[in-house]
Amino acid sequence: MRIVLDGAPLEVADGDTVALGVLRAGQHPLHGGVLCLAGDCPNCVAEVDGVGWVRTCQTPARPGMVVRRHPSVGGPPLYTTPTAASTVVRHAAADMVVVGAGDSGRAAAAQARAAGRTVLVLDAADGDEVVGVYAGPTVIVRTAAAMIHVRAAEVVVATGAAELHPVCPGNRLRGIVTRRAAERLAAAGVPLGRVVAVGLAPDGLVATVAEGTLVRFDGDGDGDGDGGAGAVTAVVVVGPDGTERSYPCDTAVVGLGLAPRDVLGRSGAVHPGVRVVGPAAQRFALPPVPSQGTVCPCSQVEMADLDGVWGRGFRELELVKRASLCGTGTCQGAVCGPYLQAFVAARSGAVPEPFTARPAARQLTIGEAAAAVQQDPFRRTPLHDEHLRLGARMDRWGGWWRPWHYGDHVAEYWAVREAVSLGDVSTLGKMVVDGPDTVEALERLYPTTIGDIRPGRSRYVLLLNERGHVIDDGMVVRETETRFVLTFTSGGAANAEMWVRDWIETWGLRVHVLDRTMALAAINVTGPLAGALLGRLGLDEPPRFLQHVHAAVAGVDCHVMRLSFTGEASFELHHDVD
Repeated sequence: MRIVLDGAPLEVADGDTVALGVLRAGQHPLHGGVLCLAGDCPNCVAEVDGVGWVRTCQTPARPGMVVRRHPSVGGPPLYTTPTAASTVVRHAAADMVVVGAGDSGRAAAAQARAAGRTVLVLDAADGDEVVGVYAGPTVIVRTAAAMIHVRAAEVVVATGAAELHPVCPGNRLRGIVTRRAAERLAAAGVPLGRVVAVGLAPDGLVATVAEGTLVRFDGDGDGDGDGGAGAVTAVVVVGPDGTERSYPCDTAVVGLGLAPRDVLGRSGAVHPGVRVVGPAAQRFALPPVPSQGTVCPCSQVEMADLDGVWGRGFRELELVKRASLCGTGTCQGAVCGPYLQAFVAARSGAVPEPFTARPAARQLTIGEAAAAVQQDPFRRTPLHDEHLRLGARMDRWGGWWRPWHYGDHVAEYWAVREAVSLGDVSTLGKMVVDGPDTVEALERLYPTTIGDIRPGRSRYVLLLNERGHVIDDGMVVRETETRFVLTFTSGGAANAEMWVRDWIETWGLRVHVLDRTMALAAINVTGPLAGALLGRLGLDEPPRFLQHVHAAVAGVDCHVMRLSFTGEASFELHHDVD
């Protein structure tokens, strides 16, 4: 069949993955780097039919498929148009889900079936790509036909072991493969030329074994993985006597050992009902600490970068990871994780635990991640359905669905000016602050005096940033000597809460903060007849301007605040959302 690679047609064999077809044509699926052909590394990721970060070694080639290599530096371009019309989601359930169909996975499945349990086995070789294990436990699976959400009583992660990649100068050259990858290429009939093996030699393949410790790979380019990188031409090792020896080759095969393939296990094991078995749960010996080379091909982190962050005082594995970006790329440490552990262990004297892995373990499109999730990011007030029943035209404003008008905005305007109008202001930010240092905190936050506000009174205030720019406004409502109610704008409430809490903590003041934005609804009664309407509903003595009281209105306990943002008499009625 024929696919398109970087704008040019490419013949591939039936049954090939994209990576296998590209290698069969004598090219590299990315630009260079060690290939494992097992989905563990980032050295075969490419853009396939408009979707980036696709592992081409696990993607079957299809006629007409369009493949573009990622840039040598950075990721693929971001697209603003969808690449697929829709994503199908299917739901399934099983007593046990086993991830991985190797020896340990098959054994766990057989034992469960013998006990009469229903078992679902998922394996990437069958096109079932598990992208995450979540609470429930729930397993999210990507297939060619659909995203599958599987609820299970138990999840067994049996993903096996991954091969160690070499870290040394030249490890970004083309033509370097792991032992298993070499065996797969040979079985597929891909010509490898002169083969030199380092470490455990591949089965069923004629290869010269380079005796000694790997020092570097030589090539006809610089080997840094950019567009000008060349192919490997020799493997250089150092023998027991300290002398170097070079082995000319067309393909370098590395069999340096194994590490647990535990990204899914490390992310899913935090949930009850998830366990890791077999080599994925095994502790393998850490590799020797290299002195040079690319340790993290995802983020192109060099050993010199690790030395640099350690020298700057980052002495814990999680900090070294973040400061260097080692392990933050698409494979989440599947390649660099063992070397990162070994690096920290050599310098600290203690072997650290692997860093935390988080789903998704594979890159998803936004469509795949959001499929079957019906969530409106805009909040609704408790009166939302009532607004719709009354014919309101709703619009999004400040993070909320709010009525824009009810069909005659001019009449609504004049109701405010000449009669009375009701406005749903549940969207306002509402916060209670209390404590011995509350007055001091508020006088630091607001450019006004707070201590002279008497209980039962309120004041309009501005919230400023450090440069004196207005970032929000609202009311300070004093209830007792230490207890205040603060209000903020609808769109600024979340930021205002963060701002208030951050400064109180920074100053070390004794103030308790309770955000009640979602717990309280509010109705604004405004217009010349607002007081008369409230009088009909039991509020015989409404508060005067900038005063507030707690009273029942129509039988509902309310915090009634007399203020205005309409220019007419206004009363805000704050009450429980129910």
